[in-house]
Amino acid sequence: MSELGTKLREARVEKGYTLNTLQQMTKIQKKYLQAIELGNYDEMPGSFYVRAFIKQYADMVGLDGDELLIEYEDELSSNSDNANDSDDVEADKIPSRAERYVTNENNSFDAILAYLPVILLVAIVIGIMIALVFAINSIDQNDQPAESVSSETTSIVSVVEPESVEQDEQETESDAESESTTEEPALGENDVMVGDQVLTLTSQPGETTTYELNAPFSEYTFEFEGNNFVWVGVFEDGVIVQDTTIVEDEVLEHTVTPGTQEVRISFGYPEGANLSVNGTVIEPQGQYLTETIIFTAAEDTEGESEDDAIELDIPEEDATTSEEDFQGPAVLAPEDGTEGAE
Repeated sequence: MSELGTKLREARVEKGYTLNTLQQMTKIQKKYLQAIELGNYDEMPGSFYVRAFIKQYADMVGLDGDELLIEYEDELSSNSDNANDSDDVEADKIPSRAERYVTNENNSFDAILAYLPVILLVAIVIGIMIALVFAINSIDQNDQPAESVSSETTSIVSVVEPESVEQDEQETESDAESESTTEEPALGENDVMVGDQVLTLTSQPGETTTYELNAPFSEYTFEFEGNNFVWVGVFEDGVIVQDTTIVEDEVLEHTVTPGTQEVRISFGYPEGANLSVNGTVIEPQGQYLTETIIFTAAEDTEGESEDDAIELDIPEEDATTSEEDFQGPAVLAPEDGTEGAE
Protein backbone atom coordinates (compact mmCIF):
# COMPACT_ATOMS: atom_id res chain seq x y z
CA MET A 1 0.00 0.00 0.00
CA SER A 2 1.40 3.40 -0.98
CA GLU A 3 1.77 6.35 1.39
CA LEU A 4 -0.81 8.35 -0.57
CA GLY A 5 -3.26 5.44 -0.56
CA THR A 6 -2.81 5.00 3.19
CA LYS A 7 -3.55 8.68 3.83
CA LEU A 8 -6.71 8.56 1.70
CA ARG A 9 -7.92 5.36 3.36
CA GLU A 10 -7.44 6.81 6.87
CA ALA A 11 -9.42 9.91 5.89
CA ARG A 12 -12.21 7.72 4.48
CA VAL A 13 -12.38 5.59 7.63
CA GLU A 14 -12.42 8.74 9.78
CA LYS A 15 -15.41 10.01 7.79
CA GLY A 16 -17.14 6.67 8.31
CA TYR A 17 -17.42 5.93 4.57
CA THR A 18 -17.18 2.44 3.12
CA LEU A 19 -15.89 1.80 -0.39
CA ASN A 20 -19.47 1.15 -1.51
CA THR A 21 -20.63 4.45 -0.02
CA LEU A 22 -17.72 6.33 -1.60
CA GLN A 23 -18.48 4.65 -4.94
CA GLN A 24 -22.05 6.03 -4.84
CA MET A 25 -20.86 9.52 -3.86
CA THR A 26 -18.05 9.85 -6.43
CA LYS A 27 -19.48 7.53 -9.14
CA ILE A 28 -16.00 5.97 -9.38
CA GLN A 29 -15.96 2.18 -9.64
CA LYS A 30 -15.04 0.34 -6.45
CA LYS A 31 -12.11 -1.48 -8.09
CA TYR A 32 -10.49 1.87 -8.97
CA LEU A 33 -10.96 3.15 -5.41
CA GLN A 34 -9.23 0.01 -4.11
CA ALA A 35 -6.42 0.45 -6.65
CA ILE A 36 -5.84 4.02 -5.42
CA GLU A 37 -5.63 2.90 -1.78
CA LEU A 38 -3.25 0.04 -2.65
CA GLY A 39 -1.14 2.17 -5.03
CA ASN A 40 -1.88 -0.12 -7.99
CA TYR A 41 -2.10 2.68 -10.53
CA ASP A 42 -1.51 0.25 -13.41
CA GLU A 43 -5.12 -0.90 -13.02
CA MET A 44 -6.41 2.62 -13.77
CA PRO A 45 -7.65 3.52 -17.31
CA GLY A 46 -4.80 6.04 -17.78
CA SER A 47 -2.55 8.58 -16.09
CA PHE A 48 -5.15 11.35 -16.53
CA TYR A 49 -7.78 9.32 -14.68
CA VAL A 50 -5.29 8.53 -11.89
CA ARG A 51 -4.95 12.23 -11.00
CA ALA A 52 -8.63 13.02 -11.58
CA PHE A 53 -9.86 10.12 -9.41
CA ILE A 54 -7.35 10.87 -6.64
CA LYS A 55 -8.42 14.54 -6.52
CA GLN A 56 -12.13 13.62 -6.44
CA TYR A 57 -11.48 10.94 -3.75
CA ALA A 58 -9.55 13.45 -1.60
CA ASP A 59 -12.12 16.25 -1.94
CA MET A 60 -14.95 13.87 -0.98
CA VAL A 61 -13.23 12.72 2.25
CA GLY A 62 -12.33 16.26 3.33
CA LEU A 63 -8.76 16.54 2.05
CA ASP A 64 -7.31 19.08 -0.39
CA GLY A 65 -6.88 17.20 -3.67
CA ASP A 66 -4.59 19.79 -5.25
CA GLU A 67 -2.17 19.76 -2.30
CA LEU A 68 -2.06 15.94 -2.29
CA LEU A 69 -1.22 15.84 -6.01
CA ILE A 70 1.65 18.28 -5.44
CA GLU A 71 2.89 16.49 -2.30
CA TYR A 72 2.97 13.05 -3.94
CA GLU A 73 4.08 14.18 -7.40
CA ASP A 74 7.11 11.85 -7.30
CA GLU A 75 4.96 8.79 -6.67
CA LEU A 76 2.54 9.72 -9.46
CA SER A 77 5.37 10.64 -11.87
CA SER A 78 6.99 7.24 -11.51
CA ASN A 79 3.68 5.65 -12.43
CA SER A 80 3.33 7.88 -15.51
CA ASP A 81 6.91 6.96 -16.59
CA ASN A 82 6.00 3.28 -16.54
CA ALA A 83 2.92 4.03 -18.60
CA ASN A 84 5.04 5.92 -21.15
CA ASP A 85 7.37 2.92 -21.52
CA SER A 86 4.43 0.69 -22.41
CA ASP A 87 3.20 3.30 -24.89
CA ASP A 88 6.60 3.26 -26.63
CA VAL A 89 6.36 -0.49 -27.13
CA GLU A 90 2.92 -0.17 -28.66
CA ALA A 91 4.09 2.69 -30.88
CA ASP A 92 6.46 0.26 -32.68
CA LYS A 93 3.50 -1.83 -33.72
CA ILE A 94 0.92 0.83 -34.57
CA PRO A 95 1.46 3.43 -37.38
CA SER A 96 2.02 6.96 -36.20
CA ARG A 97 -0.73 9.55 -36.28
CA ALA A 98 1.15 11.55 -38.93
CA GLU A 99 1.31 8.53 -41.25
CA ARG A 100 -2.39 7.85 -40.83
CA TYR A 101 -3.16 11.53 -41.49
CA VAL A 102 -1.12 11.58 -44.73
CA THR A 103 -2.83 8.40 -45.94
CA ASN A 104 -6.30 9.78 -45.18
CA GLU A 105 -5.45 13.11 -46.84
CA ASN A 106 -4.32 11.36 -50.03
CA ASN A 107 -7.47 9.25 -50.10
CA SER A 108 -9.72 12.29 -49.66
CA PHE A 109 -7.87 14.20 -52.42
CA ASP A 110 -8.33 11.30 -54.84
CA ALA A 111 -12.03 11.17 -54.02
CA ILE A 112 -12.41 14.91 -54.77
CA LEU A 113 -10.67 14.51 -58.14
CA ALA A 114 -13.00 11.63 -59.04
CA TYR A 115 -16.12 13.73 -58.39
CA LEU A 116 -14.73 16.98 -59.86
CA PRO A 117 -16.46 16.65 -63.31
CA VAL A 118 -19.83 16.06 -61.67
CA ILE A 119 -19.36 19.08 -59.38
CA LEU A 120 -18.51 21.32 -62.32
CA LEU A 121 -21.55 20.13 -64.28
CA VAL A 122 -23.90 20.83 -61.35
CA ALA A 123 -22.40 24.30 -60.88
CA ILE A 124 -22.96 25.14 -64.58
CA VAL A 125 -26.60 24.01 -64.45
CA ILE A 126 -27.26 26.10 -61.31
CA GLY A 127 -25.65 29.16 -62.94
CA ILE A 128 -27.86 28.80 -66.03
CA MET A 129 -31.01 28.55 -63.89
CA ILE A 130 -30.09 31.67 -61.91
CA ALA A 131 -29.48 33.62 -65.13
CA LEU A 132 -32.89 32.56 -66.51
CA VAL A 133 -34.65 33.72 -63.35
CA PHE A 134 -33.03 37.17 -63.50
CA ALA A 135 -33.87 37.50 -67.22
CA ILE A 136 -37.57 36.62 -66.67
CA ASN A 137 -37.88 39.13 -63.83
CA SER A 138 -36.34 41.93 -65.89
CA ILE A 139 -38.72 41.22 -68.82
CA ASP A 140 -41.79 41.34 -66.55
CA GLN A 141 -40.73 44.70 -65.11
CA ASN A 142 -40.21 46.22 -68.59
CA ASP A 143 -43.66 45.05 -69.79
CA GLN A 144 -45.57 46.93 -67.07
CA PRO A 145 -47.37 50.06 -68.48
CA ALA A 146 -46.06 53.43 -67.42
CA GLU A 147 -49.58 54.69 -66.57
CA SER A 148 -50.07 52.16 -63.77
CA VAL A 149 -46.77 53.19 -62.23
CA SER A 150 -47.69 56.90 -62.33
CA SER A 151 -51.16 56.28 -60.87
CA GLU A 152 -49.72 54.30 -57.96
CA THR A 153 -47.23 57.11 -57.31
CA THR A 154 -49.89 59.80 -57.24
CA SER A 155 -52.16 57.74 -55.00
CA ILE A 156 -49.39 57.22 -52.48
CA VAL A 157 -48.44 60.92 -52.48
CA SER A 158 -52.08 62.03 -52.04
CA VAL A 159 -52.53 60.10 -48.80
CA VAL A 160 -52.10 62.51 -45.86
CA GLU A 161 -52.30 61.31 -42.31
CA PRO A 162 -54.33 63.45 -39.85
CA GLU A 163 -52.55 65.36 -37.09
CA SER A 164 -54.11 63.15 -34.43
CA VAL A 165 -52.40 60.07 -35.84
CA GLU A 166 -49.02 61.83 -35.80
CA GLN A 167 -49.55 62.90 -32.19
CA ASP A 168 -50.52 59.35 -31.18
CA GLU A 169 -47.35 57.98 -32.81
CA GLN A 170 -45.20 60.55 -30.99
CA GLU A 171 -46.83 59.69 -27.65
CA THR A 172 -46.33 55.99 -28.31
CA GLU A 173 -42.65 56.51 -29.05
CA SER A 174 -42.18 58.63 -25.91
CA ASP A 175 -43.97 55.99 -23.78
CA ALA A 176 -41.76 53.27 -25.25
CA GLU A 177 -38.62 55.28 -24.47
CA SER A 178 -39.74 55.91 -20.88
CA GLU A 179 -40.56 52.21 -20.39
CA SER A 180 -37.16 51.15 -21.78
CA THR A 181 -35.40 53.48 -19.32
CA THR A 182 -37.40 52.24 -16.30
CA GLU A 183 -37.42 48.50 -17.06
CA GLU A 184 -33.84 47.88 -15.90
CA PRO A 185 -33.69 47.87 -12.08
CA ALA A 186 -30.93 49.70 -10.23
CA LEU A 187 -28.29 47.20 -9.13
CA GLY A 188 -26.56 47.40 -5.76
CA GLU A 189 -22.95 46.55 -4.98
CA ASN A 190 -23.75 42.87 -4.27
CA ASP A 191 -26.47 42.46 -6.94
CA VAL A 192 -26.02 40.23 -9.99
CA MET A 193 -28.28 40.50 -13.05
CA VAL A 194 -29.37 37.06 -14.32
CA GLY A 195 -31.63 37.43 -17.32
CA ASP A 196 -34.56 39.61 -16.26
CA GLN A 197 -34.09 38.86 -12.54
CA VAL A 198 -31.59 39.83 -9.81
CA LEU A 199 -29.53 37.84 -7.27
CA THR A 200 -28.09 39.47 -4.13
CA LEU A 201 -24.89 38.14 -2.53
CA THR A 202 -25.53 37.83 1.24
CA SER A 203 -22.56 35.72 2.41
CA GLN A 204 -19.32 37.08 3.87
CA PRO A 205 -15.77 36.21 2.69
CA GLY A 206 -14.72 32.76 3.94
CA GLU A 207 -18.34 31.52 4.17
CA THR A 208 -20.28 29.31 1.77
CA THR A 209 -21.43 31.49 -1.14
CA THR A 210 -25.10 32.43 -0.54
CA TYR A 211 -27.42 34.40 -2.84
CA GLU A 212 -30.88 35.73 -2.05
CA LEU A 213 -33.48 35.72 -4.82
CA ASN A 214 -35.43 38.92 -5.50
CA ALA A 215 -38.30 36.95 -7.07
CA PRO A 216 -39.91 33.50 -6.59
CA PHE A 217 -37.91 30.40 -7.55
CA SER A 218 -40.27 29.92 -10.53
CA GLU A 219 -38.60 32.93 -12.23
CA TYR A 220 -35.14 31.28 -12.13
CA THR A 221 -33.76 28.40 -14.20
CA PHE A 222 -30.70 26.46 -12.99
CA GLU A 223 -28.38 24.71 -15.48
CA PHE A 224 -25.22 22.64 -14.95
CA GLU A 225 -22.67 22.21 -17.79
CA GLY A 226 -19.97 19.60 -17.23
CA ASN A 227 -16.31 20.42 -17.71
CA ASN A 228 -15.36 16.84 -16.82
CA PHE A 229 -16.84 13.78 -15.15
CA VAL A 230 -18.32 15.16 -11.89
CA TRP A 231 -21.01 14.44 -9.31
CA VAL A 232 -23.89 16.98 -8.97
CA GLY A 233 -26.17 17.19 -5.93
CA VAL A 234 -29.20 19.50 -5.49
CA PHE A 235 -30.84 19.85 -2.07
CA GLU A 236 -34.22 21.58 -1.59
CA ASP A 237 -34.84 22.58 2.05
CA GLY A 238 -32.26 19.96 3.12
CA VAL A 239 -33.72 17.11 1.03
CA ILE A 240 -31.66 15.84 -1.91
CA VAL A 241 -33.62 15.93 -5.19
CA GLN A 242 -30.77 15.55 -7.68
CA ASP A 243 -28.07 12.90 -7.13
CA THR A 244 -26.38 12.28 -10.46
CA THR A 245 -23.20 12.71 -12.49
CA ILE A 246 -22.52 14.58 -15.71
CA VAL A 247 -19.68 14.40 -18.20
CA GLU A 248 -17.90 17.00 -20.29
CA ASP A 249 -20.23 19.26 -22.37
CA GLU A 250 -23.34 17.60 -20.86
CA VAL A 251 -26.02 20.10 -19.78
CA LEU A 252 -28.45 19.34 -16.94
CA GLU A 253 -31.41 21.65 -16.19
CA HIS A 254 -33.21 21.78 -12.83
CA THR A 255 -36.58 23.36 -11.97
CA VAL A 256 -37.15 24.13 -8.28
CA THR A 257 -40.22 22.66 -6.58
CA PRO A 258 -42.85 25.35 -5.76
CA GLY A 259 -42.78 26.45 -2.12
CA THR A 260 -39.05 25.76 -1.63
CA GLN A 261 -37.24 28.24 0.63
CA GLU A 262 -33.59 27.15 0.13
CA VAL A 263 -31.69 25.40 -2.66
CA ARG A 264 -28.18 24.04 -2.02
CA ILE A 265 -26.09 22.99 -5.06
CA SER A 266 -22.91 20.92 -4.57
CA PHE A 267 -20.33 19.50 -6.97
CA GLY A 268 -17.85 16.65 -6.50
CA TYR A 269 -15.13 19.23 -7.09
CA PRO A 270 -15.53 22.93 -8.06
CA GLU A 271 -13.82 22.76 -11.46
CA GLY A 272 -15.99 19.87 -12.62
CA ALA A 273 -18.98 21.92 -13.83
CA ASN A 274 -20.31 25.44 -14.43
CA LEU A 275 -23.52 26.67 -12.76
CA SER A 276 -25.76 29.05 -14.74
CA VAL A 277 -28.86 30.90 -13.51
CA ASN A 278 -31.10 32.25 -16.29
CA GLY A 279 -28.18 31.80 -18.69
CA THR A 280 -25.64 33.72 -16.52
CA VAL A 281 -22.65 31.79 -15.09
CA ILE A 282 -22.44 32.06 -11.28
CA GLU A 283 -18.96 31.82 -9.74
CA PRO A 284 -18.31 30.91 -6.05
CA GLN A 285 -17.20 33.98 -4.06
CA GLY A 286 -15.48 32.20 -1.16
CA GLN A 287 -11.78 31.32 -1.11
CA TYR A 288 -12.12 27.85 0.44
CA LEU A 289 -15.76 26.65 0.33
CA THR A 290 -16.08 26.68 -3.46
CA GLU A 291 -17.87 23.40 -4.14
CA THR A 292 -21.27 24.53 -2.74
CA ILE A 293 -23.54 27.51 -3.58
CA ILE A 294 -26.77 28.30 -1.68
CA PHE A 295 -29.83 30.19 -2.97
CA THR A 296 -32.50 31.42 -0.55
CA ALA A 297 -35.98 32.74 -1.26
CA ALA A 298 -36.69 36.42 -0.60
CA GLU A 299 -38.34 37.14 2.77
CA ASP A 300 -41.99 38.26 2.46
CA THR A 301 -42.11 41.38 4.63
CA GLU A 302 -45.32 42.84 3.22
CA GLY A 303 -48.17 42.96 5.68
CA GLU A 304 -51.74 42.06 5.07
CA SER A 305 -53.36 44.46 2.59
CA GLU A 306 -56.60 46.27 3.14
CA ASP A 307 -58.34 44.13 0.50
CA ASP A 308 -57.49 41.00 2.55
CA ALA A 309 -59.03 42.41 5.76
CA ILE A 310 -61.69 40.16 7.28
CA GLU A 311 -65.17 41.62 7.14
CA LEU A 312 -67.23 40.94 10.28
CA ASP A 313 -70.92 40.29 9.83
CA ILE A 314 -72.39 42.26 12.77
CA PRO A 315 -76.19 41.99 13.05
CA GLU A 316 -78.06 45.26 13.18
CA GLU A 317 -79.88 46.21 16.39
CA ASP A 318 -83.55 45.28 16.43
CA ALA A 319 -85.48 48.37 15.45
CA THR A 320 -88.46 47.38 17.66
CA THR A 321 -86.40 47.68 20.88
CA SER A 322 -87.08 51.03 22.51
CA GLU A 323 -85.16 52.92 25.13
CA GLU A 324 -87.93 52.22 27.70
CA ASP A 325 -87.40 48.44 27.45
CA PHE A 326 -83.69 48.82 28.30
CA GLN A 327 -83.39 48.79 32.13
CA GLY A 328 -79.58 49.06 32.41
CA PRO A 329 -77.31 47.12 34.77
CA ALA A 330 -78.48 45.99 38.22
CA VAL A 331 -77.68 48.52 41.00
CA LEU A 332 -78.04 48.55 44.76
CA ALA A 333 -81.07 50.27 46.25
CA PRO A 334 -80.06 53.32 48.30
CA GLU A 335 -81.89 52.26 51.50
CA ASP A 336 -81.67 48.49 52.06
CA GLY A 337 -78.66 47.64 49.88
CA THR A 338 -80.54 45.05 47.82
CA GLU A 339 -80.45 44.92 44.07
CA GLY A 340 -83.02 47.02 42.38
CA ALA A 341 -85.91 45.42 40.56
CA GLU A 342 -85.59 44.95 36.87
